[in-house]
Amino acid sequence: MQTIYHIVAEVCARDFPILAKLSVNQGHKFVDIIYEDIVSGDNPTDITEQQIFNYVEEFIAKAISVSIDDVVDVMEIKNDN
Repeated sequence: MQTIYHIVAEVCARDFPILAKLSVNQGHKFVDIIYEDIVSGDNPTDITEQQIFNYVEEFIAKAISVSIDDVVDVMEIKNDN
């Protein structure tokens, strides 16, 4: 039986090829973050691959959103100067 960590890593590698563009260290950090969030939640042993997929997808969307906001903020500062 696979551990939750291995399932998270497998879902990330299989379903999110964009994550392969991260460095090895960043990829491990990403999986670690997702894993820690899952095991700290309610009933982590009952989580499905689909729920992990949904969580990773949401996490990536939030990360992109924050990144876009940061770029916009920097561009606004440059334009003000």
